[in-house]
Amino acid sequence: MDGNISIYYKGDISKKEDIKLKKKESINNINNVNLDSREKFKNDEKTFDFERFDVIDVICGNKPFEKDGKVIVFNGSIYNCHEIKAELIEKGHTFTTDDDIEILLASYIEFGKNCVHKIKGMFSFIIYDKVSESIFGARDLFGIKPLYYINNEKSIIFASEYKFMLEYIKNLNINERSLQSYFSFQYVLPEDTMIQGIRLIPAGHFFRVENGILSLKRYNKLEFRSSTKFFYTKNHLGNRDVSEEDVRNVIMDSVKSHMIGNRAIGTFLSSGIDSSIITTLASQINPNIKSFSVGFNVKGYSELEIAKKTADKLGIENIQINITQDEYIKALPKIIYSLDDPVADPSEVGLYFLIKEAGKHVEVALSGEGADELFGGYNIYKEYNNMKSIVNSPTYVKSILGRVSELMPNMKGKNYFYRATTPLEKRYIGNAKIFENSEVKNFFYKYKEKNIYEYLLSNLYRDAQKHNYDYISKMQHIDMNTWLQGDILQKMSKISICEQLELRAPFLYKDVFDVAKNLRMDQKTTKSNTKVLLREAFKDIVPEHVIQRKKLGFPTPIRIWLKDSLGEVVKETISNSNVDDFIDKKYAINLLEEHFKGHKDNSRKIWTIFIFCMWYQIFMEDKNIKY
Repeated sequence: MDGNISIYYKGDISKKEDIKLKKKESINNINNVNLDSREKFKNDEKTFDFERFDVIDVICGNKPFEKDGKVIVFNGSIYNCHEIKAELIEKGHTFTTDDDIEILLASYIEFGKNCVHKIKGMFSFIIYDKVSESIFGARDLFGIKPLYYINNEKSIIFASEYKFMLEYIKNLNINERSLQSYFSFQYVLPEDTMIQGIRLIPAGHFFRVENGILSLKRYNKLEFRSSTKFFYTKNHLGNRDVSEEDVRNVIMDSVKSHMIGNRAIGTFLSSGIDSSIITTLASQINPNIKSFSVGFNVKGYSELEIAKKTADKLGIENIQINITQDEYIKALPKIIYSLDDPVADPSEVGLYFLIKEAGKHVEVALSGEGADELFGGYNIYKEYNNMKSIVNSPTYVKSILGRVSELMPNMKGKNYFYRATTPLEKRYIGNAKIFENSEVKNFFYKYKEKNIYEYLLSNLYRDAQKHNYDYISKMQHIDMNTWLQGDILQKMSKISICEQLELRAPFLYKDVFDVAKNLRMDQKTTKSNTKVLLREAFKDIVPEHVIQRKKLGFPTPIRIWLKDSLGEVVKETISNSNVDDFIDKKYAINLLEEHFKGHKDNSRKIWTIFIFCMWYQIFMEDKNIKY
């Protein structure tokens, strides 16, 4: 259930023509939606336009819902809706549908703002109260479902995709802080966007609009715990260490919850442990479930063989997509347009083809996003186990070793000493780091010291310090609040909306986090492995060949293709884009030439600049790009 738009105007619109949202000229004739066919609700100065997938209830699920003088538009899924419905019936509520949109609205009518503590799922929603002429809304705790807003002297506008909002901005300007940080992070940090004047409602917040004033308030927060011990049962937590059984039970329950609805459900399956766990559990519930896998026709860049082996072990169908370089290139404009903000993650193209293929067979797919952030899955999290003797040494010892590392030539061990002696807050910005600040300064003309990544992450690190997080929890805290939202969920949410497939992530569930947040460091990583307790919990359930398989991420062969046809596309795009006020294009082309000659692997740096240039052509120059 995806895709909603809603608008609230402060000013008098009585003399205006009927308000319609117009999509930009579509890229390759995609996303060309006639909004006249959408459900509309109009009341005085408020207009709601709405389009939504109907997954729970086919009668009501694809339109706004009105009850007791309140109207709701909703993007997402509530997985405990039937439990909430039963509670509301006991309190005297009656229902005309079985859809979660009606249950959510009834929950708000009964509990007010506290409804956000009742619901479990992925969501952004807006409720308009006709009587008080006020608006209430919220986003889910993890930030799975986006909700953008413009707040100026004339209007407050909300939309789940900001491409719908661009016509309401008189002069489109780049947010220079977002652009500077993008070159280091490869995505725009949450709450900001690349467009000046458009922002995101923060994850885990609700908001009100009363008397033309927008106010935001946090209702919940994802916090790791470093000392208190808890365990999970069906209904409560107790005082002991988290066990394998706790992890297994809570994830099993989450997968069951995520398989509600009246539509065909499939799973995404790679060679890794996360998707294998989800697929295994889902196949136990539905033995006829279909799995979907993607790879590239380049040696060393495909997980299809392992995925097929896993599916065969489980006795389920595995539908595979093998992407060519030409297909990859042709898909880029559509993908960049669908994402709104630029995301320089090469894996998003593979995800697009996976979602597109799955959408031919099912209407909902389960995926493994979130397991790495919750259970300690990234290889970089292992660094503590390899250098904790230095990390935990006295400050004066680290200071001496740090100075020694500065004097060392570029040789093996130099980076080890640098990382071991440099505090996380001065070097760790999340799972991906593309350009250092000093490199950004070399090619970004709008560079400002106040926008360097240390400053932008300072509040998150202060928060981690306040809660006395251990080393790995600090890294998870940064990734949960930056990388997960800005990269992983941005791709997941926007591309699935574009292709009209609902993508669900059972690891990103409040109950699962309430267990994972209490893991000890040794239950997350060792010197040689990641997600230690998660692997142990499912070692007798998931096929053996994936349990100890090392994390590969989502291997994409841009390193190789940048020396081929893809490199020509990248060079042409950078050269022809009108970004000369922002970046030194010669610097970018030199990076490409170095890479082409094999002097350095500059693939991720080139890709980050290239994606910005193409995004700029599409959103700022309004070009219709075709390959």
